Amino acid sequence: MLSGLGGACARPKGVLFDSSPSRVWPAPPEPPRVRLVGTLSGSDDLKAARSGREAFQAALRGPLPPIHFLGPHGVALRDLDLLAVADANGAAVHIIDLEARSHCKISGWAEQRFGAPVGVAWAGDRLFVTDAQRHEVVELNASGAFRRGFGQDALQRPVGIAYVKERERLYVVDGGAHCLKVFDLDGTEAGTLGRNGTGPGEFNFPTHICARDGTLLVADSGNSRVQLLDLDGECLRTIGRRGDGAGDFALPKGVAFDSDGHLYVVDAHFENVQIFDREGRLLLAVGEEGSGPGEFSLPAGIAIDGQDRIWVADSGNGRMQVLEYLKAEL
Repeated sequence: MLSGLGGACARPKGVLFDSSPSRVWPAPPEPPRVRLVGTLSGSDDLKAARSGREAFQAALRGPLPPIHFLGPHGVALRDLDLLAVADANGAAVHIIDLEARSHCKISGWAEQRFGAPVGVAWAGDRLFVTDAQRHEVVELNASGAFRRGFGQDALQRPVGIAYVKERERLYVVDGGAHCLKVFDLDGTEAGTLGRNGTGPGEFNFPTHICARDGTLLVADSGNSRVQLLDLDGECLRTIGRRGDGAGDFALPKGVAFDSDGHLYVVDAHFENVQIFDREGRLLLAVGEEGSGPGEFSLPAGIAIDGQDRIWVADSGNGRMQVLEYLKAEL
């Protein structure tokens, strides 16, 4: 059992990633480029292989209550083993060990509680969480134990967060201040990138961020676009505009890169994921509004792991949907 206020862990039985009925994009007869792997709504969807001792102990104490997502928002993966989910509606952070099939929910620490955790980022064994209500970044260890909080004097509404290994720094999206705040891993503020506006490198209520190979991809949500930046905040390219055509955006949120450098953008109003090349050309749109397999309701964060599995926070449906990029030219 996780120590601390509001902590809970469960290792229940169940089926992980039941992807039936299967879906692929684009639809046949075109060659599939993305396929649905399955969904994860909470601890009931995890499959735990227990030893005889664990089974005996579980029989003595009885089954643990299941843990469910209420409104998953931010998502991050440490290698292929640890999945972190910021559940803003549930005011909690979930840490799922995909190898051990264990699920821990962290609601707070000591006498403190999360307010509105919306972004998560791993830096080795350190998990950093943005809390928009507490106006700070909270650091946990890999087990979910509290280490420190920082940024209250510098942040108005921290939302997205990314760890940039090349700089050993955290890039935090401050939606309230319309900029990016940069912090050292010890919590020291190291700079500000961008300002409110509509020009290149300027933002209007930005929300999400990801980093890869010395570049940043930022959801400039209020401007209905995404921006590709270098690590000093210089705009390399803007992609998208407000509209309802192919490649347009209504409310872009989660952003990610796959192993081939394609750009993935979640649109919370279009309820889909659009995939672009580095030049900003639309390659494929995945999903539509609904609650069935491959359908979304108010999707938010996205992360892509080392096996090109695409983890989408399907917030309105209270679940994670897991897709897979099929390694081929889109």
